[in-house]
Amino acid sequence: MNSLVDFFKAMGEETRVKILMMLFEEEMCICELIEELQLSQSAVSHHVKILKQAGLVNDRRDGKWTFCSINQAGFKTQLDVLQDKIVKLVDEYEYQIKAEPKSRTEN
Repeated sequence: MNSLVDFFKAMGEETRVKILMMLFEEEMCICELIEELQLSQSAVSHHVKILKQAGLVNDRRDGKWTFCSINQAGFKTQLDVLQDKIVKLVDEYEYQIKAEPKSRTEN
Protein backbone atom coordinates (compact mmCIF):
# COMPACT_ATOMS: atom_id res chain seq x y z
CA MET A 1 0.00 0.00 0.00
CA ASN A 2 2.95 2.37 0.58
CA SER A 3 3.66 2.23 -3.14
CA LEU A 4 0.17 3.47 -3.87
CA VAL A 5 0.46 6.22 -1.25
CA ASP A 6 3.79 7.33 -2.75
CA PHE A 7 2.19 7.39 -6.20
CA PHE A 8 -0.71 9.58 -5.08
CA LYS A 9 1.64 11.84 -3.11
CA ALA A 10 3.77 12.28 -6.22
CA MET A 11 0.81 12.88 -8.51
CA GLY A 12 -1.07 15.05 -6.03
CA GLU A 13 0.96 18.21 -6.62
CA GLU A 14 0.73 20.31 -9.76
CA THR A 15 4.46 21.06 -9.99
CA ARG A 16 5.35 17.37 -9.91
CA VAL A 17 2.82 16.65 -12.67
CA LYS A 18 4.41 19.47 -14.72
CA ILE A 19 7.84 17.91 -14.19
CA LEU A 20 6.55 14.54 -15.34
CA MET A 21 4.95 16.05 -18.43
CA MET A 22 8.24 17.78 -19.33
CA LEU A 23 10.17 14.54 -18.78
CA PHE A 24 7.79 12.63 -21.04
CA GLU A 25 8.99 14.99 -23.78
CA GLU A 26 12.72 14.58 -23.08
CA GLU A 27 15.38 13.91 -20.47
CA MET A 28 16.14 17.17 -18.68
CA CYS A 29 18.88 18.52 -16.47
CA ILE A 30 17.84 19.83 -13.05
CA CYS A 31 19.03 23.27 -14.19
CA GLU A 32 16.59 23.11 -17.13
CA LEU A 33 13.73 22.21 -14.79
CA ILE A 34 14.67 25.12 -12.53
CA GLU A 35 14.62 27.52 -15.47
CA GLU A 36 11.39 26.18 -16.97
CA LEU A 37 9.48 26.08 -13.66
CA GLN A 38 10.96 29.31 -12.27
CA LEU A 39 11.60 27.61 -8.93
CA SER A 40 14.61 27.39 -6.66
CA GLN A 41 17.09 24.56 -6.93
CA SER A 42 16.00 23.23 -3.54
CA ALA A 43 12.30 23.24 -4.53
CA VAL A 44 12.96 21.38 -7.79
CA SER A 45 15.25 18.89 -6.04
CA HIS A 46 12.55 18.25 -3.43
CA HIS A 47 9.94 17.55 -6.12
CA VAL A 48 12.31 15.26 -8.03
CA LYS A 49 13.12 13.39 -4.80
CA ILE A 50 9.41 12.66 -4.23
CA LEU A 51 9.01 11.51 -7.84
CA LYS A 52 12.04 9.23 -7.43
CA GLN A 53 10.67 7.80 -4.17
CA ALA A 54 7.47 6.93 -6.01
CA GLY A 55 9.52 5.15 -8.67
CA LEU A 56 8.40 7.50 -11.44
CA VAL A 57 11.69 9.25 -12.25
CA ASN A 58 15.31 8.21 -12.76
CA ASP A 59 18.30 10.47 -12.40
CA ARG A 60 21.87 10.18 -13.61
CA ARG A 61 24.98 12.23 -13.01
CA ASP A 62 27.18 13.44 -15.82
CA GLY A 63 30.01 15.45 -14.31
CA LYS A 64 28.44 18.30 -12.40
CA TRP A 65 25.05 17.88 -14.09
CA THR A 66 22.12 15.76 -12.90
CA PHE A 67 19.72 14.61 -15.60
CA CYS A 68 16.20 13.29 -14.94
CA SER A 69 14.08 10.99 -17.06
CA ILE A 70 10.90 8.96 -16.80
CA ASN A 71 11.27 5.57 -15.11
CA GLN A 72 9.13 3.62 -17.56
CA ALA A 73 9.26 0.36 -15.58
CA GLY A 74 8.38 2.22 -12.37
CA PHE A 75 5.40 3.88 -14.02
CA LYS A 76 4.15 0.55 -15.32
CA THR A 77 4.52 -1.00 -11.86
CA GLN A 78 2.59 1.86 -10.25
CA LEU A 79 -0.16 1.62 -12.86
CA ASP A 80 -0.41 -2.14 -12.29
CA VAL A 81 -0.77 -1.55 -8.54
CA LEU A 82 -3.42 1.09 -9.23
CA GLN A 83 -5.26 -1.35 -11.49
CA ASP A 84 -5.11 -4.15 -8.91
CA LYS A 85 -5.98 -2.07 -5.83
CA ILE A 86 -8.36 0.65 -7.04
CA VAL A 87 -9.86 -0.14 -10.44
CA LYS A 88 -10.73 -3.65 -9.29
CA LEU A 89 -12.56 -2.25 -6.24
CA VAL A 90 -14.43 0.27 -8.39
CA ASP A 91 -15.47 -2.44 -10.84
CA GLU A 92 -16.75 -4.65 -8.00
CA TYR A 93 -18.40 -1.84 -6.03
CA GLU A 94 -22.14 -2.08 -5.50
CA TYR A 95 -24.02 0.81 -3.94
CA GLN A 96 -26.38 -0.21 -1.16
CA ILE A 97 -28.73 2.08 0.74
CA LYS A 98 -28.63 1.64 4.51
CA ALA A 99 -31.71 1.95 6.67
CA GLU A 100 -29.60 3.26 9.56
CA PRO A 101 -25.93 3.57 10.47
CA LYS A 102 -24.07 0.84 12.24
CA SER A 103 -23.60 1.65 15.90
CA ARG A 104 -20.23 0.97 17.44
CA THR A 105 -21.78 0.59 20.88
CA GLU A 106 -25.42 -0.09 21.56
CA ASN A 107 -26.84 1.90 24.51
